[in-house]
Amino acid sequence: MKVFPEGDGIFETIKTIDGVPQFLDRHLSRAEQSARTLAITMTSREDVEQIIREAIESSPVSGTGRLRVTFPLNGEISAIHEGFTPWSVPARVTLLDAVINEKSQFIGHKVLPYVENLRLLEAVRSMGFDDGIRLNSGGYVCESTIANVIMKIDDRWVTPTLSSGALPGVIRAVAIQWLDVYEEDLLGTDLVDVEAIFLLSSLKNLQPVEFLDDRKLEINEDLLQKVRARTSQDLVD
Repeated sequence: MKVFPEGDGIFETIKTIDGVPQFLDRHLSRAEQSARTLAITMTSREDVEQIIREAIESSPVSGTGRLRVTFPLNGEISAIHEGFTPWSVPARVTLLDAVINEKSQFIGHKVLPYVENLRLLEAVRSMGFDDGIRLNSGGYVCESTIANVIMKIDDRWVTPTLSSGALPGVIRAVAIQWLDVYEEDLLGTDLVDVEAIFLLSSLKNLQPVEFLDDRKLEINEDLLQKVRARTSQDLVD
């Protein structure tokens, strides 16, 4: 299991490329919104950006890096910058029997502690999978243990609505904006008709899923090429 910050609060995990944080404004805007909703003390945007700069300068990373910024309840914001190895092969995922309570006050926020998610991830990896898809209490597809999902069904790309309990992910929002991905709730039983799946997160961008349990899925190279072409120009935002 990855070492993760302890305590209570919120956090953001941000991809860096040659020391440049990707989608920084979107990440900090989401953190600020969560802080307001959850009554967490937040220092100024300028102070947060200074903490981020110092973390990157003190731990320079060439190529791809991972920047984790935590906003604990005590207000002592911290940032850690380290190297990160991006995915190199498509993922294998399974459907998990671990229901998400979409009515929880913490749904829609990247909250600490993150132990449940990491334990679920560790469990699915021990079974030979890379991740697992979770349903909400109504039986609708929500997200994976650590990522949003988009799914191809009837030649359309869809992603669960935020009311399903899905996190308002940064890359999820970008996919909706750039790639004609539509918000739509699918029942877990609808997964038998899904033709392709991508996992979405700030570190992954889009990672194709090759297998859902034992069923082989389509790998959509066209979507990957669109993302690579677009992000090479617009990723910093």
